[in-house]
Formats: sequence, structure tokens, C-alpha cells
Amino acid sequence: MSHTSSPLSDRTAPLFLRLVTPAWRLKKPAKLGPADSSVFILSTGRTGTVYISDILTQLDDVHSVHEPKPSRVLNAWTTAFLMGAVSVPAMASVLGVARQKSLKNIQGKRIYVESNNFIAGFADALPHVFDNETVIHIVRDPRDFITSLTNRGDDKGIRRWFNRYVPFWAYVPKGSSKKQLNALTRATHRWVAINHYLSDYGTRNPDSYHLFMFEAVFAKKQPSAALKKLFKACGLTANDLARLDYDAKPRAHASRFSLLDPPGDANNASKHAHMAKWKDWSPAEAQAVHDICGPLMKKYGYGHEPEWQAKLSNS
Repeated sequence: MSHTSSPLSDRTAPLFLRLVTPAWRLKKPAKLGPADSSVFILSTGRTGTVYISDILTQLDDVHSVHEPKPSRVLNAWTTAFLMGAVSVPAMASVLGVARQKSLKNIQGKRIYVESNNFIAGFADALPHVFDNETVIHIVRDPRDFITSLTNRGDDKGIRRWFNRYVPFWAYVPKGSSKKQLNALTRATHRWVAINHYLSDYGTRNPDSYHLFMFEAVFAKKQPSAALKKLFKACGLTANDLARLDYDAKPRAHASRFSLLDPPGDANNASKHAHMAKWKDWSPAEAQAVHDICGPLMKKYGYGHEPEWQAKLSNS
């Protein structure tokens, strides 16, 4: 799957996207320079980026933000891009306009860090907008991601309505329709689409890409060696790492909420048990996930557990 080119002309986009972002003219974006270097922590979501962003706010010369506004609407652009409906130049135009205002007054910073799963599809657009960009790709076990996303409310209330009826909100694979997707398969297709794209980006851009596994970053012993390595990939020095308080009370996310994100805890944790953990899934549910993301699971080292293999053999 390659997104370096598109059958569409350079800066065209589907009508729906142009209607929801009417002020974002699709033109060549101006370069933004919020800091000496820019780092983007991208993933499917549900990968601990709130915590990572919060820790980085402790450093005065690092401007760390988590899902800065506007971000939610960029999810639709990401999905449209992953579905082959938008070109890289169009994505660069949108990102440039979306960040122009929020970064206008940032000065004297060494590193700009944006943690944002909604812009996971913008990786190829980054060098058109930012200088010295780096992509940090975090991968989480799809089974835990699916459970976490669902228990955060992705299949309830207004989120469910968005996923079912708003164009390009949920990723829909070619040959399928939104009505054919349930909470499990919708999340599974999202996991595959985003991680496949970011992995492909990393293959094409090895010098500006770093892969980290969620389970290693958030190992029981904190700060983990992987977390420190992630911060080094962001550009932090040994002195920076020594100054960080890894047990500090979360603060940056504590008061964030919107129509799709009702007030909640500062850690952005899943609160409800709409879906059981994968060890309690039925063989049919396990097989559905394996059918969609089995190859990528194998690539990232997931799915070798005897309990998982037993479920697949019984499906």
C-alpha cells in the first residue's frame, strides 16, 4: 500500500471534506517553524500518548501538545487519505492551515512535539509543512487496542453515530460498507490501515522514523528503557531525561473535553466494560480479528499465546 501518489489531481478532495473545512483553501502550504525540530507521535490511538505528552511539558524549551485544536476533523482527512481519496499535497495544505494559527506565537523552543492519532495519515505531508520532522510510531497489540477503544465509548452514543453515518469518520475497506462493520471489525480495520501506512512510511523514510511497541514503552518498571529511548528519539538529551518527573500528576489532559470526548479522567483511561479482554473473547471473535490483521500481528510479534492459538483452532 503506497500513498506517495494519487489518481486525483494534486489538491482535490471529496466534497464532504471541502464542506466541513470550507476555510481551508487547498493551496501550497507555507512552511511552519515552531521549533528547531518537530516530532509527531502517531498511532491508532489508545497508546499512552496523553502520558507521554504530559511528561514532556515539564521541559521549558519543549512545546508538547496532545491533539491540539483543530484535530478531530483531521481524523476524516486521515481516513480519506488511507482510503485513497486524497492526495499528499492536499493533506499538506490542510495541515498547514490547521496548525498555522496555533503555532503562530511559539518562539524560542528547541523541540515541538505533537502527539495525535487523528493525524496518523499526514506523515507524508509533514515535510511539506515542517522542517526537521521526525515520526514516532507506537504500535499496540490490536486485541488490547480494540478492547480499549470500545470501552472508551467508540460504539456508544454520539461516537457510534459518527462512525456509522459521517463520511470518512470510520475506515471502511474496499468492497465493504459501514453497515457490515461492528465495533470489533471497525477497530480492527483501523488498526491495520494506520499501522500498515506508518510502517510503509518508515520503510521509505528510515532516517526520520522510529518504531516503538506500546507494551515495551509502558512496561511495569517505569520509566522503562523503551520510554527513555522514545524520548531520546524526540531529541531529548541525557540532562533532559534526568530532569523529568515520571510520577508527576497528569495535568495537560485533565480538563479537555468535547462533544465526542465528555469530561473524564486526566489519563484518558477506558472507563466502561462494553467489551471483555481478548482472553474472554469467543473463538469467532478471535478469528475475525485474525482474518483482518493476522499478518501484521505476526510482523509485530503478537498472537503467539497458546490461549489465542486455541481460540483460532476452535473457530
